[in-house]
Amino acid sequence: MRKLFAAPGDEAEACKLEGEMVSTTYLDGFIPAGATYNECLRCGTCLRKCPVMKMEKEEAEAEISRLITGEDTRRVLNECTFCFSCNHFCPCGLKPYNLIMERMVERNRKNGTRLLPFAAYMAQGRNQPGYFNERYQKASDAEKAVLRKWSELPGRAKDVLFIGCYYRNAPLGIEQSKVLQSLPKYGPRDICCGDIPYRFGNYQAFSEIADKAFNRLSLLKVDRMVCYCPSCANYFGNIWPNCHGLRLPFEIISLFEWLWEQYQKGGLQISRKVTGDVVISDSCHSGELGDHFAEAVRGLYEAAGMRVVELRNNRHEPLCCGFACYLRGTDDKSGVSEATQRKMEQILETGTDNVTFICHGCEAHLSQHLAGANVKSHLAVDDILKLFESDTGTAGREAV
Repeated sequence: MRKLFAAPGDEAEACKLEGEMVSTTYLDGFIPAGATYNECLRCGTCLRKCPVMKMEKEEAEAEISRLITGEDTRRVLNECTFCFSCNHFCPCGLKPYNLIMERMVERNRKNGTRLLPFAAYMAQGRNQPGYFNERYQKASDAEKAVLRKWSELPGRAKDVLFIGCYYRNAPLGIEQSKVLQSLPKYGPRDICCGDIPYRFGNYQAFSEIADKAFNRLSLLKVDRMVCYCPSCANYFGNIWPNCHGLRLPFEIISLFEWLWEQYQKGGLQISRKVTGDVVISDSCHSGELGDHFAEAVRGLYEAAGMRVVELRNNRHEPLCCGFACYLRGTDDKSGVSEATQRKMEQILETGTDNVTFICHGCEAHLSQHLAGANVKSHLAVDDILKLFESDTGTAGREAV
């Protein structure tokens, strides 16, 4: 039986983690596959380095101990923005996010806080009525034809492009993109990475969605699956294998990394140079994807002639836009507002009126605030695809 927690000062007795399992709770993923140790040492480093709470050593050690024993915390469950950043600070390679989520779910259950209606409405992958099914019903015949095509398993290929829930809303641009024409495409309407239920505390729904998607995706005969959406890349390549226990039989990379690779090899040429400054707003998921992902996004913008402006919190320790704070329910609108304002302040302090978002959720959540501040916002994937296109038939909606 795995040992989850150690007493303070128990470093010498910590041993290597071996084996994997399929998780049934967030807590199961607290000690991920490949972690250096199989127990928490209660050092509090994750909370001391948290970009929001920034606790002192004594307070952090006390709070992590409360999380471990299941006691009420003084600050964590009230102030955490669920941004994943703590995962990068643990010296043992554990996932403090999972421990915090487990305790947050327990508190919500105790207080009768349920999954917010909009989260259930956005959840996908279980053939239930909701946002994406409604969007499909409104799609044109041409769009539905593309989606039916994407539901069929492609033949053997080196790379295949997986299109997730959000980007299946605009399939024609992706299907007709000259930049992406070499990639077979796969994106059945009933397959989802499980992001919404995972972030909003419904592990059972996440597990059902992940297991179903895993069984389908495992049938692909590919060397690499290229994810159009960065959050899909984080789930398929990180959360699924390391925290949930499902490892796909091929490599996972993001579309940004694939485009950067093709550009560096000379397979793609930037056809539209753009000058000026652009603020890159890293998302919770992009922070989990590592330096290679971050360098790919920045490298593509710089190759097009733009100067990248960094936020104070960037790369592996980005601030959450506030959207994930809805986990606490409708009674914590102030927590959402505080997180949103914190992110907005960092964007506005750059003095740049041009911001690009890695995450469509961040863009949707913050765009209305930025519009009021006369800051233009857009999605990085739209920008970058447009830079490679030589005509107006692009996958992107709007370029920088």
